[in-house]
Parts: sequence; structure tokens; C-alpha cells
Amino acid sequence: MKRLIGLLAFAAILSVGMAPLTYAAEPLAAPGEMVAPGSQAIKGDLLRIDGEFFVVKDTSGKEVRLHVDGTSKLDGTFKAGDRIEAQASDKGHALSIRPAGAASGMPK
Repeated sequence: MKRLIGLLAFAAILSVGMAPLTYAAEPLAAPGEMVAPGSQAIKGDLLRIDGEFFVVKDTSGKEVRLHVDGTSKLDGTFKAGDRIEAQASDKGHALSIRPAGAASGMPK
């Protein structure tokens, strides 16, 4: 009986210790912002706006075209040269765009 209680106590302690590790694998978002499954975060400089497309040069130097329409959540107005952070679908549709550093309170 003592052995069974000891084994159950060990299992309980192990499961409580492992719980925080499950949160480490979830994507980060701004407080109150939901991250859609299959979305990606893009940070970089807004090069130009071509109609419904924002062309962004990301931190790796790659140009990314984001489709922006009425369903995209824009936190402010943007112009070429702005540093932005965007959440985009795997097909390149902008889900949300905000100035870089807006969520952390850091200046651009």
C-alpha cells in the first residue's frame, strides 16, 4: 500500500512539473490576441503598398506580399518605411498588422 501511495505521489508531482512545458510550444501573441492555426508572424519594413498588397522586407531580407482587405485588422495607418509586425495566413492574407514594438511598448 505504501508503495502504491508513493507511486501516485510521484506521478502527481511529475505531472504538475511538466504542465508549464506544454505552454512553451504555443505561438506567442499580443495580450488578448488570438493566433489562428496555420498563421505566421512577419516582422519587417514596409517597402510599399500596391493596391491591396503590402510588400514587406522581413528580418531575413526576403520580400513578402501580404494581401490586405476589409477583414484584416489594422492597428493604425501605415506608409512605406514603417516597421511592422503582421500575422498572416499560410496563403499570404494579412490577419492583423500593427506597428513593430506596439505590443511590448518599445519604440520603433
